[in-house]
Amino acid sequence: MDTLNLELNLEEFKDTILSESTLLYIEDNEDERNEALDVFTKIFKKVITAKDGVEATNLFQQHSTQINIILTDMEMPNKNGIEFMKEVRKKTWDIPILACMELDNLSILPQVIKLKVADYIFKPIQCITALKLFNSILEQIHHVQILEKQQQELSQFKSILDDQTLVSETDLSGNILYVNDMFCEVSGYTKDELIGKNHNIIKHPDVSPKIFEKLWTTIDNGKVWIGKIKNKTKNGLDYHVKATIFPILNSKGETQKYMGSQYLITDEELEKQKLKKYIMSQRSEKIKNDQNQKEIIQIEVDKAVSKNAIQNLQKIEQLNFAAEEMKKEMLRLRTIKEHANKRVISLEKEAKAKEEKYEGLQKAYQLKIEKLHAATTQAYEKFDVVGKRNDALEEKFAKAQEGIAVMQGYIDEYRSKIEDLEDVIRSLEGDIIELKGE
Repeated sequence: MDTLNLELNLEEFKDTILSESTLLYIEDNEDERNEALDVFTKIFKKVITAKDGVEATNLFQQHSTQINIILTDMEMPNKNGIEFMKEVRKKTWDIPILACMELDNLSILPQVIKLKVADYIFKPIQCITALKLFNSILEQIHHVQILEKQQQELSQFKSILDDQTLVSETDLSGNILYVNDMFCEVSGYTKDELIGKNHNIIKHPDVSPKIFEKLWTTIDNGKVWIGKIKNKTKNGLDYHVKATIFPILNSKGETQKYMGSQYLITDEELEKQKLKKYIMSQRSEKIKNDQNQKEIIQIEVDKAVSKNAIQNLQKIEQLNFAAEEMKKEMLRLRTIKEHANKRVISLEKEAKAKEEKYEGLQKAYQLKIEKLHAATTQAYEKFDVVGKRNDALEEKFAKAQEGIAVMQGYIDEYRSKIEDLEDVIRSLEGDIIELKGE
């Protein structure tokens, strides 16, 4: 392959996982080693080279934490490829190894496979093919690591939720698969009473069916639903929650089940109801007091008009006294009213602050769920692409194996013919000897 074509073919590997990886390359043939290094060093972040198994073992011990993948020759002086692979596997089974061998050395293949070889290639090395194999193997490992990390994060996140919220999981039909202790404590049901039952066992009859229709439409489309719901305990008591419900995907990106996390907000809802009742009662009391004051004054005025001057004077004095007392009482009532209004305003601010706090927590929680959902979906898509590439490579390998088998058949046939020729030659040589003897 000329230099221009090689450079064009190497372009597809420039921004791949190879550019972040370290390769340990072992090859005793200097010409082959230098030719391959000329390509590998342009793609890999770092390439560590060795000329035999002993040197490779020492380098591996020094740089094992940095090495991401190994390409080793099988036939080497001092220590061959099998012996080197055994040294590596004593320390780790996680680093992928590619075996490089001659076509007529397939007898070692069973030993290589037992040492968990990721793949193998035949000499002379086709560098572009080798790079494709490297990339496919490392991408697959990378995606598996991402999935494992996300599963671990999801498990940790679920553990946190278990300590702070009501958590439940259902199948696609809404039948309960899991509930945490807090869910049971609030609902009044035991886990045995809930597992296998439909989630509507805690449904409150006051909640509009439209809310649940919207909920199911949202999560069936793979989205997250957030809202307030009024539920019913086993004993028929009401409790209010702010719920977040989202789908859990399987390895194919399909919805496997649903998970719900609920914050208990019963106290906030009851506080709101109390505030409304208190405000209404204060307004009613004010109207009632104003009306009573007007009626009292009118009665006293009517009495004063019907009596003589002295009595009127006395009454006026009494009325003045009563008016002063009434003013004091009105002042006292107004003071009480002002304190009550301040208390109402304070309670309203407190309730609003609590609601804003929970809104903030809920939004942060929703954002993390959406990021996890998006990252999981992307990882599954990449994993599927890697799987398809791997299937294609396996198909090519199967065809190559078939070709090798056919070639081996030809070789065996030619060996048989050569043996027949050797028998004929030996027979002729015997005849010649006999003729010379005569």
